[in-house]
Amino acid sequence: MPKITQFLLLFIIATPTAFAQKSFEYVSAPKDNTEDIYFDTTISDPYQWMENPQDPRLQVWLEEQEKFTNKIKSKYLKTFDLKAQISAMYYGIKNKEVDRFTEKDSEFNSKYEFEYKVQSSNSNPNLLFRLRDQGNFMTLVDTKSFMKSKDDNILIRDYFVNEDYDMLAVTLSHRGGDWMELYFYNLKNGRQIHNSLKNLRIGSHVIWDEMNVYYDAFAAPKAGRELLDRAEGQKLYYHKFGDTQDKDVALLTSLDSSGVNNFTYKEIGDQLFFYKLFEHKGKKYNALAVSEKDSTALNLKNFLVYPRGEDIAMTVEEAFGDKILLQTDWGAPNGRVLLSDLNKPNQPIELVPEYDVRLLAVNRLGKDKFVCIYKNGNSDLALFFNLEGELLNKIDFPEGKKVKGLFEYDENAQTTKFYVSAFYHPDLEYELSLKDLSFKPSVAVSVPYDPESLETRIVKYKSKDGTEIPMYITCLKKTKLDGKNPTLLYGYGGYGSTVVPNFDRSKVLWVLHGGVLAIPNVRGGGAGGSEWGKAGRRLKKQNAIDDFIAAGEYLVTQNYTSPEHLGSNGGSHGGLLVSAAAIQRPDLFNAVVAEAGPYDMLRFGKFTVGSMTTNVEEFGDVSELDDFNNLKSYSPMHNIKAGLEYPNFLVMTGENDDRVPPLHTYKFLATLQEQANPESLSIMYVTPGKGHGGALTVNDWFDEILYKYAFLYHFLN
Repeated sequence: MPKITQFLLLFIIATPTAFAQKSFEYVSAPKDNTEDIYFDTTISDPYQWMENPQDPRLQVWLEEQEKFTNKIKSKYLKTFDLKAQISAMYYGIKNKEVDRFTEKDSEFNSKYEFEYKVQSSNSNPNLLFRLRDQGNFMTLVDTKSFMKSKDDNILIRDYFVNEDYDMLAVTLSHRGGDWMELYFYNLKNGRQIHNSLKNLRIGSHVIWDEMNVYYDAFAAPKAGRELLDRAEGQKLYYHKFGDTQDKDVALLTSLDSSGVNNFTYKEIGDQLFFYKLFEHKGKKYNALAVSEKDSTALNLKNFLVYPRGEDIAMTVEEAFGDKILLQTDWGAPNGRVLLSDLNKPNQPIELVPEYDVRLLAVNRLGKDKFVCIYKNGNSDLALFFNLEGELLNKIDFPEGKKVKGLFEYDENAQTTKFYVSAFYHPDLEYELSLKDLSFKPSVAVSVPYDPESLETRIVKYKSKDGTEIPMYITCLKKTKLDGKNPTLLYGYGGYGSTVVPNFDRSKVLWVLHGGVLAIPNVRGGGAGGSEWGKAGRRLKKQNAIDDFIAAGEYLVTQNYTSPEHLGSNGGSHGGLLVSAAAIQRPDLFNAVVAEAGPYDMLRFGKFTVGSMTTNVEEFGDVSELDDFNNLKSYSPMHNIKAGLEYPNFLVMTGENDDRVPPLHTYKFLATLQEQANPESLSIMYVTPGKGHGGALTVNDWFDEILYKYAFLYHFLN
């Protein structure tokens, strides 16, 4: 028996009897007589004062909540054992984390190698480097040197290598926020170059041009409003090495200065490709444009103009000379590939037609091939094509597995690597021949448990309106359907994003303890193509919530679990999903962990990115009557009923989240503690210095994940 399995058998968590009191006593939050009027409806908002981070009452209330959380934490017994097990899972499994999973322009074959390393458990990761396969790694970016105070958390967001001039540009953020700064380093001596740029944002991109860079930045935020206001005034700049930022040349200004619609861009070869707004005769369109690099002015040429307001996805994938591969769902809900000739604007031809399976990705494979990745039911399917659109080969991947990193940008490469992931084992590496498209395993992975003892089952269940919803269920093969299995229902369900098989050590630990992990691909996500996403968006958001509720009902009726043993978890949009489901069906769940979610949907659009086009398309605009009525119908905070017994709630947030500001969590918790039956626990965990995307020290991360799972183990027994 593997050692970690033996250790798991020793694990004990506090039983429910550890909480002797019959009800919880909360510190009441101050209430104001604040009201908002929407059309003919008046909405009371007594905790709206929590939206002001400078209100002195907020700090007092947060301190009292922290004391209460610490008091509850002390009642969870044997958390030391759980922490040791989590540590064993994360450090006992050695598999290579590869950048090419998510970054097509990764420096996988560069002459330099980079890795992240923490110097202590109470520090943020530093960036280390070395010449490829030569000597030891040396510290390049020391995050501690950028701290503005002792409690500042520095997160390295991205780095951009310039091999020709042995330079590196790196973006950093403070305390987890989405605002970033750009710094430069000399890779010959490992020293920082005294040259920096400010007011970049998450999503900003950096492109080298000899020793200079193209980058996009925004107007400086107002002091004290960095975590609340939307970023405005996006511009593309050209920065000459050695100049101060005020000398940078603005090459492109967003047509929408309000920041609701921003342009994006990428480099392919020596050209810049843009996705932007285009205005003609007073009407706005979406446009794809291209320009040669120029340090003084860009000559943007639109090569494809298409309608706005039809929720069309259109992305530039690859360029083979003047021939551009585009992935789109325009006229093809499952997706297709178009070929656009830069010399023939607005005359794209269909290279790969729409199939009855959903197109996920279009990737280059060397000099003259590309691969399309599809979702075929519950399996991934890779179809290989030449530039004439002829099918060359295909690979069917097993159910419950996910292909990653299947691309190659080196035109001279003879082979490339790709990876296959699952919920219960690390990514497996394979080597693909670019000559005959055959493949074979290349690296074995060892884990301190028996992966053959686990499995992922794929089921379908019916939602409230009869729609069939697919769901992954991962558990031990020997799991008995006796209705007593602690079960974690995880969901996201928004923005057309799909939860795919991915190895998460803490979730595997849950399954090794005999728990069940269930992940439904509800509408609003991307499992069924663009129409599937639209079916859970805006006025149809309730479909996503119904689908998630129906998943819980299925697990109960099929005797995987019971309401006493059923918990749910989700973050960001998933935090909204799980909290809305629990508020609507409090009898179905016993424990809910909602992370960084928006809970006041009537005021979501008033802060940071809430009013951007992407979010208006996802949730609606509260100033429109139909949207207001819809938002009010499922907004978690506005549907809490006085005296009702809700599931035990753990709401988690980062104190510096400027994508979904923590005010949502504060107001939701205060409302729960005031109105819900106090026999259920409503508690908050705030991670210091954390934004929407992280910025945690190892200690912070361990404390956060430890408390999350201690809460779940406790209440799901």
